[in-house]
Formats: sequence, structure tokens, C-alpha cells
Amino acid sequence: MLLAKLLLLPVAVASSLTVYVHSLPAADGSQSSSHIPGPVPLAQIDYDASTIAASLSSYTPPTGSYSPQHLFRVGLSDPKTGEWRGVVTSAASFADDYKKKFVIHVDEKGGVYHVGFGTSARGKDDEVEIQVVKRASGPTPVLNKPIVLNAEGKLEGKEPEKTFLQKYWWALALFILVQLVAGGGEK
Repeated sequence: MLLAKLLLLPVAVASSLTVYVHSLPAADGSQSSSHIPGPVPLAQIDYDASTIAASLSSYTPPTGSYSPQHLFRVGLSDPKTGEWRGVVTSAASFADDYKKKFVIHVDEKGGVYHVGFGTSARGKDDEVEIQVVKRASGPTPVLNKPIVLNAEGKLEGKEPEKTFLQKYWWALALFILVQLVAGGGEK
């Protein structure tokens, strides 16, 4: 009996994810000698979507002589559609002065649908931080809520009192119009 209960316990399924980096060509069309020709692995991340826990297995920043303004794509490619899912960042983000942060966005089933990357000032802690974010459901409207009317067939509650301008804006507009017309005829 105890063995059957242990077998029925939910088992957390850990997943592995490879985040890639891809160098974008320079805006002026020139290619540097250290241009990365295709996506190369940047980080290997093990995560558990049910507990929102993650750990970094490996991290290899891009090497080469890049200007701080050089752009890199960080993310992953969808195996089904081939679409890139990630962000664009500058080469300055990979400097040793910054702490790197990978944000893994997972859906309800634990599948990765986006990878984020950011940096912050480096402190005493780890060089690379991993965060797993589950997709939250949005607000839902309250449907079929009964409308309660009073004995006169009107909604309960007092309507807010209108201000002077809300009540008599039309009279003020008419007064200004009359003044403009009367003032135009005196010349």
C-alpha cells in the first residue's frame, strides 16, 4: 500500500534548455573578423517548471574583439516553426563588470515560450542568475452577474452629483460665442 502511494506522487520533471547567442552583422554592412556565423550555445540551463527552480549547467560568453555597440541575439529557435524567441543585446552586456540574468518564461505545461536576458551591476554574488517565470492567466470578467433593480426599476445606488461645469457647460460656451460675435462687430 505504501509503495502504491509513493508511485502515485507527482514526479517533478526537470527539463534542460540550451540558450544560443548569434552575432548580428554591423549596421554599416561590414563584418568583423570575429563575427559568429551562426547560433552557438551560450548557456545550458536545467529547470523545473513545477517548482520554478533552475540551475546553470554551463555558460560560455561570446569571445572576440567586438565593439560595445555590436549586437547579439540571445534566445532559442523554435524547433517546429524555426522562429527565433529571445532578445537582442549589445556586446557590452557580456563584460565582466555586469551580472547576467536569464529569464525563462514557461507556459502551463512547462514548455519554454520565451527567453529574456538582462544585466545589472555586479555584486558579491554569482555572475549569472536564472529565473523561471510561469505564465499567469489574465483577469477574467464576471459574467452572468444578476443586476439588482429597486422597486422603481432603477439601479440601486446614488448617482454622483455633477459639478457646475458639467451641468452648464453649454451655457458658458454660448456666452463665449455671443461675446466673440458681438466683439467682432464693434470694429
